[in-house]
Amino acid sequence: MAWAPLAAFPLWEEGARLGRRGETVRARRLIAEAVRRDPQLVDARLWLAKDALQHRLYARALDQLDWLYTLVRPARPRISVALAQLAQEPAAQSSIIAFASRRPLWRQSVVSELLRSNADPALIFALLGGADGRNGSTLVGESGLVAILVARGRYDQAYLAWVAALPASALTSIGYVYDAHFRQLPGALPFNWTLANSPDASVDFVNGGGLEISYFGEKPAHLLDQLLVLPPGRYRFIATAHSLGSSESSKIGWTLFCGDDQTRLLGKADVPVAPMPVSRGFAFAVAADCPAQRLSLDGTPADISGAAEMQIRTVRIVNLDSPG
Repeated sequence: MAWAPLAAFPLWEEGARLGRRGETVRARRLIAEAVRRDPQLVDARLWLAKDALQHRLYARALDQLDWLYTLVRPARPRISVALAQLAQEPAAQSSIIAFASRRPLWRQSVVSELLRSNADPALIFALLGGADGRNGSTLVGESGLVAILVARGRYDQAYLAWVAALPASALTSIGYVYDAHFRQLPGALPFNWTLANSPDASVDFVNGGGLEISYFGEKPAHLLDQLLVLPPGRYRFIATAHSLGSSESSKIGWTLFCGDDQTRLLGKADVPVAPMPVSRGFAFAVAADCPAQRLSLDGTPADISGAAEMQIRTVRIVNLDSPG
């Protein structure tokens, strides 16, 4: 240090020596000064990170790990694993959630690690909740988190995570049914339309809105569906459609089940065969023990097979308990 008083490396070496002797306070001061003079001293930053973690100074540790994440690209996977493990410690969670809100790339990698583990979805949701989900960027975590929450039956949290990832332009289309006019709006599954093209039917969006369906009428065919999260109450489902030269023999119809329980049918209605737009639907009730509902459109062949072609214009659900 006498030969190069402004150099950083001698300060790091002396600090490391003091640290090995147990003189932690003096070591910390020297090493902190070393990284101030040379921010790219990786070993020094690693020492400071370990020291901060040992003393549960999580904000300081995260600052050093953030530098290491930037400086040492090959070490990013290991750092992400370490951060994901740290995030599951209750004492560190508030610091990590606050830090994650300011570091999108860092947050994405940690959330991805948590999704690969058996982490509590509430923690992942909290990490994502600190982000601005409408800044045009797509986080890997959102769709994975939604899938995990749906699989575990935590539909309300899944829906909130899904909404948080939507761009601002799509928020006005949120309702009991999303993208009710079939404008191919952004949004992950299962709270957006899932189109099921197959050898037995084709389903395509129409420019300007609507859905064009060609059902060949030879075998049963699933056409599309969407998962809904309706609170308990009384409702009416209404769909508007018109035919494009349909056969009377094959039927296309809507069904609404409680989740994926095929034994709990809430309502059903056939799509009418008519050259002009016709609305048809059904009234139904959602019980308190039905936290999610599956709205589906399916084709059913008749004794005499025949193709059916039609356009679905729009769908909507009206709350009968509060019609205003």
